[in-house]
Amino acid sequence: MSSAADNEAEPFRGGSGPDDGSWHPLDPLPQAGFWDVLYRRRSIRKFESEPVPRQLIDQVLHAGIWAPSSCNYQMWDLVAVDDPALNAALAALSAQMGNAPVNIVVAYGRDFSEENFANIQSASALIQNMSLAAEALGLGTFWITQTGDGDQVRQMVGLPHDRMVVAVLALGYPKIRPKRGPKRRPLEQVTHYNHYSGKPIPSSIDPEVWDPELLAIYQRARVLNGLRHNKPRPWERRALEAALDALVPAESTAPEGSKPRWLDVLPCTGILTEALSQKRRGYAFDVVERTAEVATWCAERAFPKGQGFAWPHPSANFRAPEPGTYDVVSCLFRLEGLRAADRIELWKAMHAWLKPGGLLFLGFVSDRSFHHWTERMRARRAGPKGVEYVLAPDPNVGPFRALAPGQVEREAQAAGLQSTGHLGLQATPEPDEVEFRTRNFRGAKGKILRSGARFAGMAFSRAAKSRGRFQFRLYRKP
Repeated sequence: MSSAADNEAEPFRGGSGPDDGSWHPLDPLPQAGFWDVLYRRRSIRKFESEPVPRQLIDQVLHAGIWAPSSCNYQMWDLVAVDDPALNAALAALSAQMGNAPVNIVVAYGRDFSEENFANIQSASALIQNMSLAAEALGLGTFWITQTGDGDQVRQMVGLPHDRMVVAVLALGYPKIRPKRGPKRRPLEQVTHYNHYSGKPIPSSIDPEVWDPELLAIYQRARVLNGLRHNKPRPWERRALEAALDALVPAESTAPEGSKPRWLDVLPCTGILTEALSQKRRGYAFDVVERTAEVATWCAERAFPKGQGFAWPHPSANFRAPEPGTYDVVSCLFRLEGLRAADRIELWKAMHAWLKPGGLLFLGFVSDRSFHHWTERMRARRAGPKGVEYVLAPDPNVGPFRALAPGQVEREAQAAGLQSTGHLGLQATPEPDEVEFRTRNFRGAKGKILRSGARFAGMAFSRAAKSRGRFQFRLYRKP
């Protein structure tokens, strides 16, 4: 006979008979309005360490299995991992599995419902059910797709080979719960009746296939929907600070009582505008962007707050910068996202915005560097697919293609700018970048990659000027 304590630790799980919905692990169920739960749910990234009672875990799992599945096969298996040691092992495969006291491994039959990814669809419906149920129970979830090696996850939790790990759902009590969810794309932009009536957003990283209007729509949505707070990676920030110190004077010869003006071009999320304004406090910063909302956001990140201007389509309410106004114009990792024809127009505009004798501070990624072949490897086989995962410096959002240094020089000369300074940095990845990029690689593979990067760093340390990924240029307007 089991004790009351045993029953509390291992609640009755419904027996082995068919589940007709008349039984559920938690009795009574909490009273929660569907619409409140739907609109209140958030992705939780930080959890309390407090264990989750198994009766609550079972209720979340039970909600999951009442999702629809292809042909009603229900060929899913769920492994709820609440053993701290096993969760630590899972976290070694992917850091995202190290944040919550429970990781629910979601698997589906490998050879069931493969047509049109119906197996993935079935498992996804189950995960959504569990996410909503957790919200109703006062818990939080995070849907993890980057699990590292899915086959290793399968083996670690004892799933048979014919089960495919689809995702992992982190579950626990929220430590930090966002008060507001990310803004959503307007309903009218994503819904259609009977026939599609919108403009398709390209899935390619090639700037040449992106219409400027679509790029503006995409970047506006991504920035305003949650990418605004990204921070530059440490190795990117070091490169920017080194280039500033080497190329751009901290002091200015502006008249007494006035601040020289600096225009940051297409800053997107504004994270570099903020960094620039903190490092060069003697300047008054403005920004120029594609949409008024993004321009306003970025300008308010400057210290002190600046003004937002329009390019390439100004209007009465969203005007362009005044010609001949700025002592410094900066354009950091933005040319790589433009079509060739649009780059030429931007060069002309930047020349016009500068005062005579003004400086253009340019940063770009070189296609003569290791970046070019690592990005090709990622796109083909060695990393997450999709335009959002392109190996570009923050704050890139959208297409990105490294540029040939010679082409950049020719375009600058054609725009009437004179080169006055040049700095190339990071011919090989920095140690902290290597650690970051290989954080989910364990065993021999990770060691080989990290050792190879260290050796390359020593061998090519003097090649940064010509082969550095980050190329910075300083130009002067005559």
